[in-house]
Amino acid sequence: MSDQRPIGVLDSGLGGLTVVKEVIRQLPDENVVFIGDEARMPYGVKTHEQIISYTREMVQYLISQNAKLIIFGCNTATANALLELRQEFTIPMLGVIEPGAKEAVKTTKTKNIGIIGTESTINSKSYSKTIAAIDPNVKVIGKAAQSFVSIVERDEANSKMAKDSIAQTLLPFKDSKCDTLILGCTHFPMLKQQINEYLPAITLVDPALSTVQVTKDYLTKNNLLSDESVRSLKLHATANITDFSKLAKRWLDTEIDEISLVDIGGNDERNNHSN
Repeated sequence: MSDQRPIGVLDSGLGGLTVVKEVIRQLPDENVVFIGDEARMPYGVKTHEQIISYTREMVQYLISQNAKLIIFGCNTATANALLELRQEFTIPMLGVIEPGAKEAVKTTKTKNIGIIGTESTINSKSYSKTIAAIDPNVKVIGKAAQSFVSIVERDEANSKMAKDSIAQTLLPFKDSKCDTLILGCTHFPMLKQQINEYLPAITLVDPALSTVQVTKDYLTKNNLLSDESVRSLKLHATANITDFSKLAKRWLDTEIDEISLVDIGGNDERNNHSN
C-alpha cells in the first residue's frame, strides 16, 4: 500500500520552509504542498481568534489540495490553533511544539532551557507548559524575538542590523545557566549560524527535525507513506511571491515544481480594491 497524496505544511510566512526542507531530507519520496500566509504575517502579534481563523483557512486550502496530513510549520499557529482545529477537522495534524520540547528536555544537561519565539508563542507559555509536563524540574526562560521574523522575511540575516538585534535580544541567555535554546519559530533556523556565533556554548534545538521524525513515525504506523520515486514539491504564498520565490529556491536548493500566488482569505481587506 502506498499513499501518493501530499504532506501539507502551513506557516504564517516563509519560515515553514525550514520544515519543508526537513521533510525533503527525511522523507524524500513524499509529495509536499506548502502554504505561507505572507499577506497576513506576522501572526505573532495577532489575536488568538485571528490566528485560529487564518490557520483554519490554510487548513481548508491544504485539504482542497488533497493533503493526507498537515504539519503546522508555525509555532504561533501550533500554540493558538492546533487543539481547536483538531476538533473541527478529521485530517491528521501535527504541531512543532511538543516534538521541540521533548528534544530540548533530552538535550539539556543543566536542566535550564531557553526559548525564543514570537510574542504570541511566548505569551501562550505553550513550550513552558509542555516542558513542565515532561520534566517539572526544568527551568525555562522565554524571550520574544519578534524582530527576527522580519529579518528573515526581508532576507537580511547577514546585516549589521540582524547582528545587533540578535545580540540585544539574546543577551539574557549569554551568562545564564541555559545550555539549550529552542528556536521556537520556524523562521529562526534561517538565523542558526548568526545565533550560534553569539551563543557558541548553547545547543540550538530546531523543532522541525523532531517534528518530521514524528511525522515519519505516524505515516509509517498508519500505512500512509508514499513510494513514488518522483516526488512533487509545490509552494504557495498569499503575497510577496517574488521575494518568497527567491528565498525558497535558495533555501531549499532543490527542484521545485511550482511556486504560485494563491488567495485563501476570500474577503480580506487586500481584496477590496474598490475605493
